[in-house]
Amino acid sequence: MSDYYKILGVTKESNQTQIRKAFRKLALQYHPDKNKNSEESKQKFMEIVKAYEILSDEKSRERYDSNTISDKNIQGFNWTPPADFANFYSYENLKREYKQNQISGGMWEISEKANAGLWKATFILLASLGLVSIFILLKIY
Repeated sequence: MSDYYKILGVTKESNQTQIRKAFRKLALQYHPDKNKNSEESKQKFMEIVKAYEILSDEKSRERYDSNTISDKNIQGFNWTPPADFANFYSYENLKREYKQNQISGGMWEISEKANAGLWKATFILLASLGLVSIFILLKIY
């Protein structure tokens, strides 16, 4: 049986963020679209995806850990790729989804610091608008 922690280059104490980063790095390195005509990279990529699928899900990770710790032969640990495997693990999708420090657009994908700045600017704008409105009303009456 394969050691999924070793495949991803992480330890059993690794958290989900560390597992995700290790997966992203290896998946981009061994992706079949990047290494065309390389059967070895396809097999390595499938091992990486399998290791990630099992270790990224808490229940399957616990099951995997309990079976490997007790040195049992894992009979019921058959993994099959998801139906949308080609789309979900496409090279472009991996680059787009797992790119570090990338702001891909949309107002919900900004940092907390930028979000606070937007709120301050909105508050100042509305306060200024209110003051101008009060000033106009006082001039009229």
